[in-house]
Amino acid sequence: MASLSGRVLTDSTELPIRGAEILIPQLRLSVLSDSNGDFRLSYIPGGRQLVMVRRLGFQPATQAFLFTPGVALEADFLMSRAVQALPRVKVKGKSTSPRLVDFEMRREQGLGYFLTTEDLDKAEGRAMADVLTTVPSTRIFRSNVTSSAWAGSGRGQQSSDGGAFQLDQYDKNRGAPAGTCYAAVFLDNNPIFTGRAGQLLFDINSLDPKTIGGIEVYGGNATIPPQFQRGGSTCGAVVIWTR
Repeated sequence: MASLSGRVLTDSTELPIRGAEILIPQLRLSVLSDSNGDFRLSYIPGGRQLVMVRRLGFQPATQAFLFTPGVALEADFLMSRAVQALPRVKVKGKSTSPRLVDFEMRREQGLGYFLTTEDLDKAEGRAMADVLTTVPSTRIFRSNVTSSAWAGSGRGQQSSDGGAFQLDQYDKNRGAPAGTCYAAVFLDNNPIFTGRAGQLLFDINSLDPKTIGGIEVYGGNATIPPQFQRGGSTCGAVVIWTR
């Protein structure tokens, strides 16, 4: 197993941030930074994982790491304060989070299927796999040995050519079915799974719907916006935005 340690600091003065949550959503591993901003995440399996850091009053930070069993990585995270602009005029209606502006633009274009904050609020208490079963273009593959689930498509199969994606033994042990076509997954604009060799699948049940602000689902590769096309062995894409 690998480990990750470091400090969480403000990006301007580099003062320590206490109580920041450092987590790996796919593995459901998390820890809080101490009064010096120090943290340590242990028992991380090998492979590429996305690490998220969040704290009330700060913009979330994310970074992908390649973990190697037996290797201890060190990294510091610099967080920017969340600035809330006061409105000059009083308007009626709900405001849109800055990170969801492009989400709303694509929703108006109607190329994919979209779940909004309101949709996800209604799903409180449900697993993410159950939420995504309401999306017509998505097929959910559930593990029969763990609580894990993955998004994909019933159309086509993953390529097994040299250098292309092949199901890792770790995912096989978690109950992921072979011979199926999984969807690419993006979390807050970060590619989590793009069908590349050596990648692990992303367990959608590792996310709580109440932490999600919006979801975009593209059932066919032809409908995926250019910024989410990474050329791997995937069928469609699931783009997830946290609140």
